[in-house]
Amino acid sequence: MTHSRPDSLFHEFPAVSREDWKKKATAELKEKPFDSIVWHTPDGFTLEPWYSHEEKSQLLAIQPCKTTNSWKNCRQIIADDPEIANKAALQSFELDAAAIEFLLTDPALSSPENLKRLFAGIKPSAVAVYFSGNLPPAAELLRNLLTIPGFTENSGGLLIEAPANLNGQDRELFASGISLPDFRILAVDTIPWHEKGSTAVQEIALALAGVSDYLHRYLKAGVPADTIASAITIILPVCSSHFTELAKPRALRFLLGHLLKAYGASGAALPSLFARTSERNRSLLDPYTNVLRLTTEAVSAVLGGYDTLQIGAFDRGLSVSPALAERITANIHLILKEEASLDRVVDPAQGSYYIETLTKKLAESAWTLFKEIEVEGGLCEANKNGFIHSMISEAETKRRKTLDNRKKTLIGVNRYPWPLLTEQVKNIDSLELAVANEPDGNETAGYELLRLETLSFSLRTGRTPSVFIWMLGDPAVSFRQAGFTEDFFNCGGFDIAGKAALLTEQSSYHVALESKPDIIVLCIAEKDPVPAAATMASKLRTLQPGIITVMAGKPPKEQDQLLNAGIDSFIYTGVNVLEMLKSYQHKTGVK
Repeated sequence: MTHSRPDSLFHEFPAVSREDWKKKATAELKEKPFDSIVWHTPDGFTLEPWYSHEEKSQLLAIQPCKTTNSWKNCRQIIADDPEIANKAALQSFELDAAAIEFLLTDPALSSPENLKRLFAGIKPSAVAVYFSGNLPPAAELLRNLLTIPGFTENSGGLLIEAPANLNGQDRELFASGISLPDFRILAVDTIPWHEKGSTAVQEIALALAGVSDYLHRYLKAGVPADTIASAITIILPVCSSHFTELAKPRALRFLLGHLLKAYGASGAALPSLFARTSERNRSLLDPYTNVLRLTTEAVSAVLGGYDTLQIGAFDRGLSVSPALAERITANIHLILKEEASLDRVVDPAQGSYYIETLTKKLAESAWTLFKEIEVEGGLCEANKNGFIHSMISEAETKRRKTLDNRKKTLIGVNRYPWPLLTEQVKNIDSLELAVANEPDGNETAGYELLRLETLSFSLRTGRTPSVFIWMLGDPAVSFRQAGFTEDFFNCGGFDIAGKAALLTEQSSYHVALESKPDIIVLCIAEKDPVPAAATMASKLRTLQPGIITVMAGKPPKEQDQLLNAGIDSFIYTGVNVLEMLKSYQHKTGVK
């Protein structure tokens, strides 16, 4: 079998310059500006849809971080009883888990006696074991772990950040860890920032700042820089923006090399990268769509080169049985490894001009932000003086706007929601409590709480606020408006009582009002919709006082005329959907 050389694969095709491509794209766009296909990222830089070999000389030289693209599949186990947690850990190995995170609920669970029960039947040299949760002082935990036979060969670590002030115990911590050469005793956790709304660039910068703080602190205690670097685990979230999340660890590894060298490290050993799939975009009401989100996030993490990957359960047991949720979630890792064979190629993004450009821009923006944090005195001081909070709040405000007006789509949440399952209706009180307790940066809670409140109202009163959609004029336009309207109100849990294309005659009003809807939405596709809308709204108000008449489309110049005729409000692409739905809940008695 003859293999072509990579540089001769396309020799029959003439090279296309960036300028030629851009001219062609601009011509195809016709009246639309080229900027309409440029991505203005949440982090402030722009990305065009096409890059070529002309950018090659400007890209970062990112060296592969490992010889094979293997990753450790990690399962988190909440440990409040050693025997139960041990049983769950042993079951995880059947699902190809190569790492376990024990989230301890009580420091007493880390005593030598409890650890012996926790590790029964587990070979520490064969599986990486991480610890998080309510732990005792790190030095004490390490001493207790050394009582477990074979634990000196474990390659896990601590997933909680070291307290800022150990009162001179910094050297003691590393002295305790000497007998655990592969067990990482320091962690930089960016998940709390992510839950508050941080962006990809901010998470890279925060990770760098956390590593910088550790280097500065432990170098003063006399610990070599390389020893510090090899003791760190950086915990990063993986969200659903596939290319960004793939490029994020690549950019971080590049910058870590520069940071470590600045502190005198050789750069031979980098901190380990531990990925957790995001909880920020997880839907409680549409659990099976979460499987798609988790799969996208897992692919990003694997192709980005994380050392350890923890895929969160797609449901918390309120919609699907925990056993089924655990099994389906575990299958994501198995499919990516055994069927998709994603472990066979190291850094597959290398050479993709688009992803390489994205990596470079993430790195440049993150390094600029990291330097600003350092000017504030480092991560700890920047957090104390409010710099970090201000930085993330600004990003969260912008992101929240894109969610509320649905410029960012979350399937099953702010677009195309699916009816609730029988199990969800049964657990509605628990679901409502869980949604209400989501972190402030959660992307799904606002819409899902709306739906649950409407459903709770329906279960209490036996009445669900309903909407009738009246279409008039050009079907190609009015039917599109009707589809928008139906999806709009479904996101708030409203019932669509009916929709029909009707003329403006007496019998049509009776059809529209027959089911006694709370809201009638007029989808009028005429050259001048104002006269028809004014007539219809006035007539509806006469026939059913108190009816809420809404018009699909942006408010026209004659808005006041329509409001006086009985139009309550206007719904259209770009409006704040969340606030509008809340107002309709209030007007229909839900709130």
